[in-house]
Amino acid sequence: MQYIVTWSEGDEVCYRFVDEDEIGSLFEEDKKYIVAVLPN
Repeated sequence: MQYIVTWSEGDEVCYRFVDEDEIGSLFEEDKKYIVAVLPN
């Protein structure tokens, strides 16, 4: 399954497309994330 992960850094909004096995290593404690599943 593939996800889009978004977060903000100052005035910028960042995003990254990740697979299910990568998602756990992406998160940092000081950021708030929005995670959405991408349909196939």
